[in-house]
Amino acid sequence: MPPFDFARATSLVTGASSGLGLEFARHLAARGSDLVLVARSADRLAEIANEMQATHAVAVTSLAADLSVDAEVSRVAAFMQTNEIDVLVNNAGFGTYGDFADLDAGREHAEVMLNAVAAVDLAHAALPRMLARRSGGIITVASSIAFQPSPRQAVYGATKAFALAFSEALWAETRGTGVRIVALCPGPVETGFLAGLGDQRATSSAIYRRTTNAADVVQAGLRAFDRDAMTVVAGLRSRFLSEGYRFLPRTIMAKLAGHMLAPKSPARPAGAAGR
Repeated sequence: MPPFDFARATSLVTGASSGLGLEFARHLAARGSDLVLVARSADRLAEIANEMQATHAVAVTSLAADLSVDAEVSRVAAFMQTNEIDVLVNNAGFGTYGDFADLDAGREHAEVMLNAVAAVDLAHAALPRMLARRSGGIITVASSIAFQPSPRQAVYGATKAFALAFSEALWAETRGTGVRIVALCPGPVETGFLAGLGDQRATSSAIYRRTTNAADVVQAGLRAFDRDAMTVVAGLRSRFLSEGYRFLPRTIMAKLAGHMLAPKSPARPAGAAGR
């Protein structure tokens, strides 16, 4: 399949106000794609829209929405069903850190809603029209954590395992249709993700002590999209770690992941900087 012609496309990016979402917006605009940007902050989206329009002369629509809320997801899905979306980047998400029993139940619920349920609902809004046009695609940002259980990030890891399995199933269902489906699985990335975990001891763990450049991750995802790949694990270290499940019993993988996610420093005050 030839590289996708983004210059004739409109791409919707969730979580577009920062991190990987913002980097996706920049790279897609550089390829000539018009944009629909979704995030909670209307003011931040307006700033980014101005940047994209001034730098790349693309059309940008901003949709302020909290995708952890059912009604807000439905509003974005309704927009997608009445406007042509060629590429969906299901990027919005957040993580939590700590023993599951100690974490706030409401925040864990919102994590599932945003990381998993919203991704399904938006894919369902986009995919039928892509199939009818025999063109377009969906990039779902999963994670290298999706390949094994993740003690101290039980819900986050589970949502990313869901995202990976969901995306790979859609890839298989859409073979021969002209639609591309990619699961992008980075390791820790230089974004605001760590600062949002709620427990900055995570930054001292073996997993989170090293991060990858966001631009490199996005480039890996778009290269995979160009070649119609099913899954890409961004970064050599992440690729190595993601293969462990093939060779070790799951009990060993769970214990090993728990060791690598264990904090190596005492708890910091809640307001301490993430990095």
